[in-house]
Amino acid sequence: MEKNMIEMTNILKEETGLFEKMCTLEKSKTEAIIEHNARLLETISHEQEDILGRISALENDRMRKMEDYKKHRHIRTSSFTLKDMAEVLDGSTATNMLTIGRNLKDVMIRLSRIQDTNRVLISDNMEYYNILLTGLRRDPSLETGYGRDGREDEKLKNSILFNQTA
Repeated sequence: MEKNMIEMTNILKEETGLFEKMCTLEKSKTEAIIEHNARLLETISHEQEDILGRISALENDRMRKMEDYKKHRHIRTSSFTLKDMAEVLDGSTATNMLTIGRNLKDVMIRLSRIQDTNRVLISDNMEYYNILLTGLRRDPSLETGYGRDGREDEKLKNSILFNQTA
């Protein structure tokens, strides 16, 4: 069963590393959003999808290890957590596992905060662009200039958006 605990610890460490990469990518996303760089944003999102796939596989593996541990220890409870597991382990292994678990939780909280910031930035950007588009579509504009006789000449033009698309 000690082998199972070492594997569990390794899974948690690897997940922590992957979530750290997610945090780094999410910070890069913040910069891409601020710079209005859609291509970079798309590239970062694809990288994050790959990492999420790896995290999902690790999480499934971790859940299998937890189920194996429960079967081995004849534990019948359905909500068996890492903390519950650490309570039955020896001192150093339990402390190590709880420390790694706390680190993972801290990284996940940091990631969540960065994602919340990005969500607000994207929402604000979309609102800004919607305001611009509404203004462009709504009113025709007057184009002013001077005619051949030197008088000011105004012509009614359609909105900028429709002129460009026509």
